[in-house]
Amino acid sequence: MYKKTIRKDMLKIRNAFSEQEITQKSAVMWEILMQTDVYQKADIIFTYVSAHKEAKTTPFFDKIWHDGKKIAVPIIEENRNMDFVYLNDIAELTESKWGIAEPKRENSTIILPTEKSLFVVPALAIDKKGNRIGYGRGYYDTYFSKVNCGFKMGFLFSAQQLEEIEILQNTDAVLDGIVTEKAVTILS
Repeated sequence: MYKKTIRKDMLKIRNAFSEQEITQKSAVMWEILMQTDVYQKADIIFTYVSAHKEAKTTPFFDKIWHDGKKIAVPIIEENRNMDFVYLNDIAELTESKWGIAEPKRENSTIILPTEKSLFVVPALAIDKKGNRIGYGRGYYDTYFSKVNCGFKMGFLFSAQQLEEIEILQNTDAVLDGIVTEKAVTILS
């Protein structure tokens, strides 16, 4: 299957979930993730801000802060590059011109990960080897090609997990682990 076909199929699967199912599955996913050594040892959680019918992230930010961890979220620059900045309060999020919630650029400092950082990475599909298909803009692949530290954990519903993704490019980043509502899989 080509990436475009996989994206279309996975969006159809994900969009079939009710809001209640997404909320329930997301809660289980965070519970599973927060029990892992990778999460327990992490200093900064680099996570996306959930939108549309993605696995939810923002309802769990208070728990992350309560656990004594910092949160970094992506911002998309005018040149379409992605960077991460600290988020200290949900109220800092505003809708960007791309329709995604992100912190305002003023007073935001770009943060780089450490070896102990954990990335919670959105995906439309991930295979058993950690190969990921995102939304097709290459933000995460480009970011991970420049920043090579931190643990990259794919975050998606089990119905979006594939046995194998064959159509990949050298620029596609491979993940270190996968979290679904059924299990966590550590690959590296």
